[in-house]
Amino acid sequence: MKEQVIVLAFSNDRDDYLDCIVEERKNIYNALRNHDMKGFIRVEKSEHTSIDDLFDTFNLYRDRIALFHYGGHAGGTHLQLESGAGKAQLADAGGLAQLMGREKELRLVFLNGCATKKQVVLLLDAGVKAVIATSVPINDNMATEFAEQFFKALVLKQSIGEAFKNAQAKMRTYGSAREIKIYKYRDVHWKDKEDHTVGEMPWGLYYDENHPGVLDWKLPDTPPFPTFFPDGEAPYKDSAAVNTQLVEILTKKIAPYSILMRQLIELARQSDEIGIGKFQSEIINSFPIPVGKQLRRLFAGSTCNNNRLRQLVLTYNSIVQLTCFIMLSQLWEECTKNRELVIGGDFLRELQSFYTLRENNFREFDYVKLARATAGIFKKNQIEYFVEELSVLEESFRAEDEFYRAYLFLEKLKASLLEKKINPEEVESLCIDGEKHLSAVLSKLSFFVKYRLATVKRIEVIKYRFKDPKFKHRKIIQYNANDPNLAVNQDEHDSFTEHESVFLFKDVKDVSECLSLSPFVVDKHALEPKKSEAVSLLFFYSYPEESGSKYYYNSFDKEDETFAVSDKNHRAIKEQFPEFKKTCLPEVKDK
Repeated sequence: MKEQVIVLAFSNDRDDYLDCIVEERKNIYNALRNHDMKGFIRVEKSEHTSIDDLFDTFNLYRDRIALFHYGGHAGGTHLQLESGAGKAQLADAGGLAQLMGREKELRLVFLNGCATKKQVVLLLDAGVKAVIATSVPINDNMATEFAEQFFKALVLKQSIGEAFKNAQAKMRTYGSAREIKIYKYRDVHWKDKEDHTVGEMPWGLYYDENHPGVLDWKLPDTPPFPTFFPDGEAPYKDSAAVNTQLVEILTKKIAPYSILMRQLIELARQSDEIGIGKFQSEIINSFPIPVGKQLRRLFAGSTCNNNRLRQLVLTYNSIVQLTCFIMLSQLWEECTKNRELVIGGDFLRELQSFYTLRENNFREFDYVKLARATAGIFKKNQIEYFVEELSVLEESFRAEDEFYRAYLFLEKLKASLLEKKINPEEVESLCIDGEKHLSAVLSKLSFFVKYRLATVKRIEVIKYRFKDPKFKHRKIIQYNANDPNLAVNQDEHDSFTEHESVFLFKDVKDVSECLSLSPFVVDKHALEPKKSEAVSLLFFYSYPEESGSKYYYNSFDKEDETFAVSDKNHRAIKEQFPEFKKTCLPEVKDK
């Protein structure tokens, strides 16, 4: 069973602008955000909705849409949407009713526009179970407040009927004696009755008596599956082998990028003496070192238990955090080069959630969701990826492919481990399924074996008279998760990078083809000059102190080891966070 979807559609009119539409959109989405982040229900929001947008969304989430909300100009025969050029586009109510009537899971259509009551008959006749509509033109401010109150009540576990009454009560507090009523759609005679609007507030809740229980529907407050195996019986028994499917899948994925892996495959065909350990070792060495070290721990275990589940999640976290930090790092560079870069409101809200991380919640953060939002910005602005293969992420989410399903499973597993809600009887099956899904994630991101992480610890300027300067970069190259002796490189280049910083290189000998990951990934030993030149210890950014005076990092190698930067130590790193925010999160003015 897939998660249900709430579709929020908004439109405006340049010539008859509704000031409160922006507020309504933001506040409703923010109210629902937590349910979306926890995987209870998906919230799909469109800011400048066109007819094509609406049909694309309904086709994409066919038989999963539970609630549709529209905010904008409307009438008895149409909703006013927006064309691609930003001009008004009228959507016929009859066609929309046919579209929505096909949705088997659709509980409610909320039309928060002027005088939409005439559309109720069309919607209920088409099969929609319940409709909130207006009988007369409505005030922009009142429309926004009524909708916000309704959704806030839904989030607080109230049913559709209860939430409607809650919004009704809120409007009454302004001193009006008028009522907001619930109408039952009984038969054709109802259509011919006189208008119910005399002495009443604009909104009414209309429902089909064939679906009386629809008013009792509430927002889900658990993920789609209450347990991982809802049929009650785990599909795997008796100490199933671990690591095998992960090694087999990754061996095939890495082979096109690795001569050593291809040689191992050929040797294994010729001899039975090439054991699985050889392949495991090459897989570990092929991935960037934060991922490789987690894989080494994973391969070291052979028992299905909670520790293995935790290691599966840690390995997953290492690759998705690295992916997200790479994309954020490139976004910062692109925003610096192009101040006119278009960043939509959806992305800004995801990035703002990244800035709300604190010590009590950073471990549960969904980095894939932020990476997906960033990918949307790249696509909208036609930005070429530094890691060009990352363009596949947006496609995976749209297609809801194996990677997407693996992401949902592993995020759910992560949440269950954090909340300590793992059923002991399901542990073995979760280990096997977790390995399958981790294989899907690492397979999709296997192209990372082409790239190398390296720390530029120090840069020396070499300048002789009558000669152009050269820059000697002392780099610590993160070649090998199995080998504690890191490679030290001291090449001279015509240009220079940042020093004391971690980079992603396409070729460690070419400093023009690299991406700085600072301040999201740092090398603690590069920031401490007294440490040995050949020593490196990478940390991933985690969260800021509430006051903003410190920013904390966690070691990917030792999960509980933390490192903080502040004005007292490593000020240059700390100052990059407000700079990043200022560049990539400008004050947004909705137009």
